[in-house]
Amino acid sequence: MNLGKRKIGFLMVILFVVASCSTQKSVSAGSVEDLKTAGIIKTAMAQKPKFVHLTISSKINADIDDTSVGLNGKIYIQDGKKIWVNVSKFGINAARALITPDGFQAYEKLDRTYIDGDFSYFNNLLKVNFIDYEKLQNLLLGQIFVDMKAADFESEVVGNEYVLRYEKNEEILQNPKEGKYFQIYNFDSEFRLKNAYLKDPKSKMELNIAYADWQKVGTQFFPKTVKVLVKDKKTQKVDLEYNNFTFEESQTPFEIPSGYEPNKLLK
Repeated sequence: MNLGKRKIGFLMVILFVVASCSTQKSVSAGSVEDLKTAGIIKTAMAQKPKFVHLTISSKINADIDDTSVGLNGKIYIQDGKKIWVNVSKFGINAARALITPDGFQAYEKLDRTYIDGDFSYFNNLLKVNFIDYEKLQNLLLGQIFVDMKAADFESEVVGNEYVLRYEKNEEILQNPKEGKYFQIYNFDSEFRLKNAYLKDPKSKMELNIAYADWQKVGTQFFPKTVKVLVKDKKTQKVDLEYNNFTFEESQTPFEIPSGYEPNKLLK
């Protein structure tokens, strides 16, 4: 199946969104406490897992540009240094990517094209302006992926969740400005990110990332399933499910094949 440049590129980006494991018991939620915003943010940020190597196998189901597709993916993360991704269909390599703090490289075999750029690629595809390597890795692991300062957010307890709202949400809705986002974040009773919602009223873009079924793997916690929804001129949807997860190092071969052309997605 020829997914086309846009579909492969979008899938490569969305595949980097989260990591999880489906072989451990789910963690049950407790009862929330009435905490100040600073306490909620500090405790949520402390949930970030500590590791040197992560290797994850996954299944991807996506609806991109009116096309539905199922793919398999393998993600390897060396904490703070690189993210390597291999995407395959029926056991055949379809695309591969390497991300470091310096930038992003990828190639896909269906159209024999490659990408060699910086993080503007991810920002363009996700319709935001703040993604760098650290934020991308945090987003991948279900951690806070924005600059979240307590003074900029208001918090409340709703049901059994902590809800953080950007204090300038109403101002942004009334006076939209490019690059300014309406933001709401939901955390469960264990301070794990459950849902992130961002909207750019200027462009009408909406980004919604839902993390579910958090799992304990050893001493670390990861979401099992993730639903990513990007609403722009079209609606792009990706559902992720992970079936294997280890803290072992993986081989990460990467070389852009000769004869491949630059992907016009960056133009």
